Amino acid sequence: MNSEVKTLKDVIVLVLHACRAAAPFFLSIEVWLMVAVAAATVGGFWLAFMGDLRSVLAFVFAIGYLVVRPVLHLKRILSWPFL
Repeated sequence: MNSEVKTLKDVIVLVLHACRAAAPFFLSIEVWLMVAVAAATVGGFWLAFMGDLRSVLAFVFAIGYLVVRPVLHLKRILSWPFL
């Protein structure tokens, strides 16, 4: 890759190229499932701090995904190599 960027057009071309190269990663279902688990974990801690029993539901989702993820990989439903 050319490291000399001289014009704004070169910057735009490089950014578009990087976005196109990263698109399969961000479109994979496992990335979004991991984002959901992270959000559930943070939300669960917040709800637990607030004394809400719904925190248990958030933690069950987060822990359940970690238990189900290897099964989904073995059945080839998920194929991104995060294991």
